[in-house]
Amino acid sequence: MVKDCLIVIPARYGSERFPGKVLAPIAGKPVLQWCWEAAVRSGLGEVIIATEHEKVLGFARSIGARAVLTSPRCQSGTDRVYEAARGTRAGFVVNFQGDEPFMTSATLVKSFKKLEDSPDCAIATACARIKNAADIANPNCVKIAMSGEGRALYFSRCPIPFHHPLSGLKSYPYYKHCGFYIYRRAALEKFVKLEPSPLERLERLEQLRALENGMKIVVAEVPELGPAIDVPADLGSAAAYLRRAKRQKGT
Repeated sequence: MVKDCLIVIPARYGSERFPGKVLAPIAGKPVLQWCWEAAVRSGLGEVIIATEHEKVLGFARSIGARAVLTSPRCQSGTDRVYEAARGTRAGFVVNFQGDEPFMTSATLVKSFKKLEDSPDCAIATACARIKNAADIANPNCVKIAMSGEGRALYFSRCPIPFHHPLSGLKSYPYYKHCGFYIYRRAALEKFVKLEPSPLERLERLEQLRALENGMKIVVAEVPELGPAIDVPADLGSAAAYLRRAKRQKGT
């Protein structure tokens, strides 16, 4: 366990697009429980579930998770993470979003090590090559453009980078962003004090606030990312993902 790291899972019950999604079941297990178990397996540090709702608080405690009530006035998951992390001393704080049930502990660890090895960067996250063509045009699948060194250049709900027919690059991949962030403590404190930026508001992607304010984000590439749960239809995609994974393992 990395004693200088804290993992916070913001688990908002009152989601606009899918109220109560963190408690929606996937293969008999709530989304939030999938997230919590992966966070614990990573061994990076203590795990706290942060929520605005008593129902989520009660469930978290029923599975043995440490959980805290945060203000319903938090404007974003990162605000909720910051509130839960106040009073702790960890030098790194992980925002492990409560709608990413298929995040693996290996992805968390790889991203953490990438940030440790990138002293010029304030934040780390992860991505994977998009294999399903339908994801390219899906606005719920956030795409990312990066430099050759793995620094984030831009995030968008639109297909980026645009593949111009005259570019001469016929096989350049699209990358899907995995919605979690590892902050250096000072970077988290700086981020939450910044006003929401124009690009952030346009795309509804809070990581753009960091980029617009000169904060560098390093990205770890991983082999695969499972579906996040944004809308009710994603539960079907999640179930199909699990079935494919079982077939590949021969179970």
